Amino acid sequence: MSVPEDHRREVIAVGIAVLAFVILLAFSLTRLVQIERTTHSSSGEGIIWALSQTQFEIHRLILATTPGHAASSDDIALRFDILLSRLELLQSGPMAEQLATAGRASVIARARADLLRLEALIVAAGPDVARYSARLSRTMGQYLEPLGTVANDLMIDNRIADGERRNSYNASIIQVIASILGIMVTGGFLIFRLVRSLGQAAAAEALVRQEKNFLDQIMEASGEGIAAFDTQMLCTHWSERMAELLTLPADERLGRPLPGDPIFVDDVLQRVLAGQEVYLAPQMADGGLYLERMAYPIRLNGAISGGIAIVRDVTERYDALRERQLREVYRDFVTMVSHQFRTPLAIIDSTVHRMMRRGPLMGAPEFNDRAMTIRNAVSGLSRLMDSTLTSERIDAGEMELSLRETDLGQLLSDIRTRFLDLTPERQIVLDIETAAFVRCDTVLVDQAIGNLLGNALKYSPAEQPVEVSMAASDEAIVIAITDHGVGIPAAEQPRIFERFFRASTASTVKGSGIGLYTARQIARLHGGDITARSEPDTTTFTLSLPRHRLQG
Repeated sequence: MSVPEDHRREVIAVGIAVLAFVILLAFSLTRLVQIERTTHSSSGEGIIWALSQTQFEIHRLILATTPGHAASSDDIALRFDILLSRLELLQSGPMAEQLATAGRASVIARARADLLRLEALIVAAGPDVARYSARLSRTMGQYLEPLGTVANDLMIDNRIADGERRNSYNASIIQVIASILGIMVTGGFLIFRLVRSLGQAAAAEALVRQEKNFLDQIMEASGEGIAAFDTQMLCTHWSERMAELLTLPADERLGRPLPGDPIFVDDVLQRVLAGQEVYLAPQMADGGLYLERMAYPIRLNGAISGGIAIVRDVTERYDALRERQLREVYRDFVTMVSHQFRTPLAIIDSTVHRMMRRGPLMGAPEFNDRAMTIRNAVSGLSRLMDSTLTSERIDAGEMELSLRETDLGQLLSDIRTRFLDLTPERQIVLDIETAAFVRCDTVLVDQAIGNLLGNALKYSPAEQPVEVSMAASDEAIVIAITDHGVGIPAAEQPRIFERFFRASTASTVKGSGIGLYTARQIARLHGGDITARSEPDTTTFTLSLPRHRLQG
């Protein structure tokens, strides 16, 4: 996204002003710190005082040890210790550094060393000062003039340094004043920009508010229900049309978690906040309306800041679509009936004609075979008619359940016997763990299981057995029917329960594509379901029925 040139220039100007403000402020603080340190630095007066005191103490020590005027031994020891402490003071800390810088540290070191060499003699002589007076005067007197010279030199150096410090101080003050003026200028510019930006922000906010009101009017005029939510799944917008469609006023939704309507379940909201677009097919809502639901993420600067949900009334379109689908179903039904009924009727017709032609010449075995052929064809027609009629009654909402306590184990055994009578050459292996009773419509459940078992026999080789098992728990009864036939391609498995759909692997086997659809609808009428799992050479259909959901 391109940035306008004027805006770019303003941003650069503000950035330069902020940078200049920071640099000038940092420079001013640095110079003030330097001035503070210079102000508190030693002026050199302390070392000059220490040198003069050392000279004075040498004089006093010499006078204290002069014969005829000698002081007591204690006074001499005191004068000696004071002189030694003055010399040690000059050899430590900042004073030692100053003497070393001036190249005069050796004078102090020699004076201290000579004084320490006299210590033993002074102690041994005791009150007899004549023994060391001349030597002390000669040895320590030689340092009086050098100490004065050092003091004078350091005083001159300090005067020069003081002048330089004053000059530096004055220059620093001028620099700080200039920096403060610069800070005032840049600060004034930044304040001006801040005030101007606040005014622009207020104008932009008013424009955004105006545009929001305009968008709200557009959304309300669209005739669609629109809701928005943030990353916490809290409602931030709820249009009047949404309130009408879902019969939930805005004041009950704004600022609160979205309701449990299918479009607003946590899974859908989380998918939207993860960046997915969600579409839900039309469903009937309260009031008989068919509502289409969509949800999309809202992105701000590349990041998801929330989502928007749209609910659209598609009742008219859905009714038109359903009418067209019903016409297509009727056409498919007529086509299926004309095709599926023709074959068994042709078999019955040809078999009866043979029986009529052969008459008395037909033996009992052949007669029985011909009769069994007719019976199988009639049974197929009956099952097809039952499935067709049942599916139509379910779709029309005319199916009423006649519930009664049913032994599913006995029902499975009866269905197995019935199919073995029709196909005695097949193997149906029945595995029932325990007796299981459930309240259900026995006729419909019989039909659903019969459809599943008939499919298993139809689509598996004659030499392969079909396995039927039943397991029961406190919550549900599960019936599994497994065949070892052609299998169902993975891509087609989601569609096998659609009306009239037939898998590509079943194209060589006669069928209507309505049996599985009807079986699942029956299971769902009872609160259960039918699922399928197919692999090469093995397919299992599982019927589950709840034990406690339905009451008579």
